[in-house]
Amino acid sequence: MKSLPLVTLAAVLALGACNKAPETTDNASVNVADAVDLDNFSDDDAPAVIEDAAGATAVVVPALPKAVAGAPAAETAPLTDATKIEEEIREGRGIKRIRHGEGWAWMRDGRILRTADDDGENVAYFRGGADKPFFVQHGERSYAYQGDKPVREFDRDGRGRTPSAERTREATEAAREAREQRERAERARETAVRPDRDRDGPGRDGPGRDRPGRDRPEATPSPTPTPSPTATSRGPGRERPAEWQGK
Repeated sequence: MKSLPLVTLAAVLALGACNKAPETTDNASVNVADAVDLDNFSDDDAPAVIEDAAGATAVVVPALPKAVAGAPAAETAPLTDATKIEEEIREGRGIKRIRHGEGWAWMRDGRILRTADDDGENVAYFRGGADKPFFVQHGERSYAYQGDKPVREFDRDGRGRTPSAERTREATEAAREAREQRERAERARETAVRPDRDRDGPGRDGPGRDRPGRDRPEATPSPTPTPSPTATSRGPGRERPAEWQGK
C-alpha cells in the first residue's frame, strides 16, 4: 500500500477540518475540546438520568448555522428562534438535561426545548410545550417548519431556500424522528434517576431517606407519671413512640 506524501496528507487533513460541520457544547463555560461526544454515554440498558445541565459533564452538539446577513427576517425567524434556545441552554439557567439510552433532551420548567439522538445526526428544537419541532438539524442541512410542513431549508452556512421535493421528504422524516425522540424522552422522565435531588433533597421515599445522619431525631422521653386509680386509657395512641405522638 502506497503512503501519501506528508504535504498531501496535511492538505487532506486540512480539507477535512474545513468540511467538518461546526460544533458547540451545551455549556457556555466548556469548550468543544473539553466536552464529550453525545454517544459517549450511549447504553440502552442504563437508567435514564435527569441532571442540572450547568453542573453536568458538557457534551458536544452540532452548532446551528448563522443566518446570512441581509436575509429577510421573516425567512430567518425560525433559525433566529432556535439560536435563542441554543444560547439559553448554553447559559444553563434553569435547564435540566435528560440522558437516556436512545438520546438526549434539554428542558426548562418541565418543557422540552431540544432533543438529540445519540449520534447528533438529528437535533430538534421545540417551542415551550409543543410536541412538534419548529426547527430540525439533520446532518448537513436544517429545516424550518410550520406545523408539519417543511417551509425552509438551510445549509450549514445559513443560506436558505425553499426545499425541493426530495428535501421535503427528508425534512418530513427528520421531523417524524424528532417527535419520536421527544416522546422517548418524555417516557424516560417517568423513571429517571435524579442525582441532584437524591443527593441534596430526597423525597419521602427517595434513596437518601435511610442514609446515616438523615434519620429523624428521636424525642427525649419524659418521666412516666404514676397512674392514678381513676385514670383511663387514651387508646392505641398511648403506646406509640414519643416521636409519633400527635401524628
